[in-house]
Amino acid sequence: MNTVLETPPKTWTETELQALSEDGYIHEVVNGNLVMSPKNNWQHGDICVRLIVAMATYVRERRLGAVFDSSTGFWMHNRNCRAPDVSFVRKDRLKNLDRSSPAFFQGAPDLAVEILSPSMTRRDMDERLNDFFASGTRLAWVIDPARELAEICHSPTERRLLGSGGSLDGEDLLPGFLFPVSDLFEEWKW
Repeated sequence: MNTVLETPPKTWTETELQALSEDGYIHEVVNGNLVMSPKNNWQHGDICVRLIVAMATYVRERRLGAVFDSSTGFWMHNRNCRAPDVSFVRKDRLKNLDRSSPAFFQGAPDLAVEILSPSMTRRDMDERLNDFFASGTRLAWVIDPARELAEICHSPTERRLLGSGGSLDGEDLLPGFLFPVSDLFEEWKW
């Protein structure tokens, strides 16, 4: 009689994740597995910076909370560690954080922004959105540079596309914040 022993998935700790060397990859934990994604191209970075600058300026002036970049880890309810390209967390959720602690954020951001890369599949994005919304995200924007579109998501299934004539709306999280989709893809003006 043969006995098959199944090894449970590894439970990654923050210490282990933070100890990983800077190897040119973005590291996340998904279903107990370390997932490494290559760094992204210049267009991806340009879109991130445009949104981060606009959102951070808006949030800081109104003292609404904090905007984070893709180096920020968020522990999902299922112990997946996700790092959206851009994220926003309301100030009431930040008040009890110890700013000197290197810990990842417990829970999902209120607003998660993902910019599609050529290697990301629809299934990958659906899994990310499922994690975000199950862990507390209230709004997600999925930016598609190849088609110059944005997808507005209020849940993994309640989604709508915006073309170049539309604007990303901060809704009740960032009241009054509007960012034209066309500005995400606008040519540089030297």
